[in-house]
Amino acid sequence: MNNNNLYLDASATTPPHIDVINKLKYVQSECWGNPSSIHKVGVIASEILERSRLSIANKLKASSDDIFFTSGATESNYFSLKAVSNTIDKGRLVISSVEHPSINLIANQMLNDGWDIRYWPVDRYGIINLDFLEEMLSPPTKLVSIIWGQSEIGSIQPINLIGMECKRRKILFHTDATQVLPSGLIDWSKLNVDMLSASAHKLQGPKGIGLLILRRGVRDLLQNDLSYGFKNGSIRSGTESVPLIAGFSTAIDLLKEYIEVNANQTLFPENNVSNMTSLLKKNLVKNKQLTFIGPRKERLPNNLSFLCHTKSMIPIKGREIVRLLSQHGVYVSSGSACSSSSQGPNPILVAINVDKPLQESGLRISIGPWITHDDINSVSNIICESLQSLEFKKQ
Repeated sequence: MNNNNLYLDASATTPPHIDVINKLKYVQSECWGNPSSIHKVGVIASEILERSRLSIANKLKASSDDIFFTSGATESNYFSLKAVSNTIDKGRLVISSVEHPSINLIANQMLNDGWDIRYWPVDRYGIINLDFLEEMLSPPTKLVSIIWGQSEIGSIQPINLIGMECKRRKILFHTDATQVLPSGLIDWSKLNVDMLSASAHKLQGPKGIGLLILRRGVRDLLQNDLSYGFKNGSIRSGTESVPLIAGFSTAIDLLKEYIEVNANQTLFPENNVSNMTSLLKKNLVKNKQLTFIGPRKERLPNNLSFLCHTKSMIPIKGREIVRLLSQHGVYVSSGSACSSSSQGPNPILVAINVDKPLQESGLRISIGPWITHDDINSVSNIICESLQSLEFKKQ
């Protein structure tokens, strides 16, 4: 990537890897058939689709029957909750208070459909408060959705522990793993999860393609819902996008190491991204205009989150510093890309009890594998200089 354009917004999206681009070009130009057609052109496309599905399944240690393709994690989230809620008796849905906007939207729809919705509180670091476990998972809870890695403050939830408790109580459990998968491969066979969502474009894959992994019991439950396609491993009845699926498979092939998940921890492999993130954190925490937020340990390894303010604690809006940094070729964000256009307090900062004057002062930095040691030094200097210039304006 051009050093004059320092992109540190990997949680929003990532530049496609050259191997992914080449795969897309090849499949789009040479294997463009409809995979449902029985002639040679269609069979070639169908073989690529199934090889891609099998490759993804093997890398994630799942059955190919577990893998369903969607347009992205938002659709995977929607399908997981909405489709399941249509096939079981109404009860309670529990979600965390730091979910992605797409989950909150579905929860509101389910509330209108007659479901009871409960929000699982988090501590000041954005991690699920396990003191509420019995209360949240008691009847009539039938469905739980907890984001695995929170994109804005980096918090990692103990999904295997929550999933184990859900399983014991026969509660269906979904997790949004969109921000976790870019940091390493997951072992589906060892997760206490019934449904898992992810997106290709967060790990240098193409936009417009997502993943939903379903346990057999959930698949059997949803097969009866005729409003969805369930055609060739897709939840939609339309023609599959073979190039995007092949590109997704290529992006997952680029991941080499596995994430270790035990009862209450997620352990990420150490790599260049995590090392560059640590270096940038070390440089920025010295700045008295930045307050580091989110957990110190249980967090996404590529994520840094701060509150911006003057040295005398006058708030600086996150959107203000994002625009200024953009003018200097440094691209970061003030929160989730899916809600960044919204004005007003950041709901995630509200959930972790950030003081009201600072609830619009969030700054998120998320690093990808294209960032170098020299880039980190440049970014550190530009951020500090930009904050200093805003300090003078606030005086």
